[in-house]
Amino acid sequence: MALSPLKPHLLRPLIVGPNVRCLTTSKPAAQNVISTWNDYFKLRKKRRTYEIVSYLPCTVTPAFGTFAYFVQMEVDPLTKILGMDPLMAAIGATIGAGFGGFLLGPVFGNTLFKLMNRKTAHAMDVRDKEFYEHIKKNRADARLNSIRNPVPDYYGEKIQSVHDYRSWLRKQREHYRKGVFGGEVNGLED
Repeated sequence: MALSPLKPHLLRPLIVGPNVRCLTTSKPAAQNVISTWNDYFKLRKKRRTYEIVSYLPCTVTPAFGTFAYFVQMEVDPLTKILGMDPLMAAIGATIGAGFGGFLLGPVFGNTLFKLMNRKTAHAMDVRDKEFYEHIKKNRADARLNSIRNPVPDYYGEKIQSVHDYRSWLRKQREHYRKGVFGGEVNGLED
């Protein structure tokens, strides 16, 4: 008995199961979750707020924990810790722990933002990639950089609205014109 007369759509329930969705079913696009660019910029600002607020606890907690550890530790003043005086080693370790926490603060804040906004997290990632592609495509060439003509906001970090994005585009064009043509560009228009 050959399997050729069997139709694939008849075998699907046996292979996949009746309650499993197939890849052909449509999912809501990420664009529908964040409908406009202004909504994206509001969420981006909110994410940045989470990252900035997380600096403090992520810096203080490891520094305080390290400090508490060294305060309760009995130390012989004649011994050395990593070749240093015990007090200097404790201060260095406390500062190092605080600095490590400071570096991990934005990672913790971004993770917290994604946990608090699960519905928009994937859409934010898609929009971030799309926005960064816009930035890469439209930013001025960094080779035109000079002391008198610095590159304005190369990564677009200060953009917080569509209006700011349009202003950023104008600054990038102006930077390009100054780099190529030199001097003032007040008389030049597109």
